[in-house]
Amino acid sequence: MASVLVLALLGTTTRAVAVVPEVSSRAALSSAYQPAERPTLTARASFAVDITAGVELWAQEADRPLPPASTTKLMTALVVRRWLRPDESITIRPEDLVDPTVYANAGLQPGDRVTVTDLLAAMLIASAGDAALALARVAGERIDPEHDVPRAAFIDAMNREAARLGLRNSSFATPDGRDVAGQTVSARDLAIITAAVLGDPLLAELVATRTREIEIAGPQSRRLTVVNTNQFLAEPDALGVKTGTSVAAGQCLVAAVRRGNDIVVLVVLSSRDRYADARALLTYLDRQYRWFTLDGRSFAELASLAREGIVPALVPTVVVAYETADRVRIIIDRQHSSADVVGTVRLRIGTSDLFVVPLLRVER
Repeated sequence: MASVLVLALLGTTTRAVAVVPEVSSRAALSSAYQPAERPTLTARASFAVDITAGVELWAQEADRPLPPASTTKLMTALVVRRWLRPDESITIRPEDLVDPTVYANAGLQPGDRVTVTDLLAAMLIASAGDAALALARVAGERIDPEHDVPRAAFIDAMNREAARLGLRNSSFATPDGRDVAGQTVSARDLAIITAAVLGDPLLAELVATRTREIEIAGPQSRRLTVVNTNQFLAEPDALGVKTGTSVAAGQCLVAAVRRGNDIVVLVVLSSRDRYADARALLTYLDRQYRWFTLDGRSFAELASLAREGIVPALVPTVVVAYETADRVRIIIDRQHSSADVVGTVRLRIGTSDLFVVPLLRVER
């Protein structure tokens, strides 16, 4: 939203420049375009949103509360980041361990000393439940030193964070997402959580990491390699985020992909084939919508200007329904000047300006 406000202000400041339109061009579309058919998904709930533009792209039972499985760990990570420093070390205790035959884990042992960053890596990359429990215990002690059960204090903080983010259909009862009565999340709420995760540079890096080596100090010092459980990372332009699987939740997936300079988040819950569902949904979105970026990849005229050393001051992306994409055009207004600002470029749909951005002369 902040970028939209900045662009609006830039549009206001450039209106005083007296210029003559030099170039007006429409985006080229295939004449063979056909309306996209809505996919049939196995998921009980799904949601897709361009979190950069704030545009909802798809919703199917998106507000239905469902078991979250390990997608819960996204919320756990947000609360940990509020209370623990990345470089502080945590000593693992017996109560942090999980049953390795039931829950994903990093193989931690009592007495191991691991940094918060490495525990976050184990939790978000390998979905390690032992890492989640250790982080929640120590953060819980920090949140409420007087609480008899530190993890309960942490869970209270998770639900306060949910309220702060405006989540309406989610309630958290564990830090690792195991199946318990009353623990639910909606697909829409998970997209909101994911936007917050991707807004944190450390967490955004971790959820997009395929493998990482973590360092364990203590009596059994060693190095471990954690491998991401998210197969969707192999998709073009994928940015992470998190898987979840349990008996009650079925297969869950939160995924993020880049479209132009925007980020699109996909959520599928209670699926029988989460990756097939996510791919089908993404294919539908790419047929239903088009993303235009104010650069030479979308508009040949801007590529030509770039060769002259003239570029837009900002490079926003806009998403439009595919059937209206042929109405998108740019209008380039050149102002012959020795100053840095040499005109404006307008991204327009019909008669409405979507963006008005100054053109700058840069050194080539």
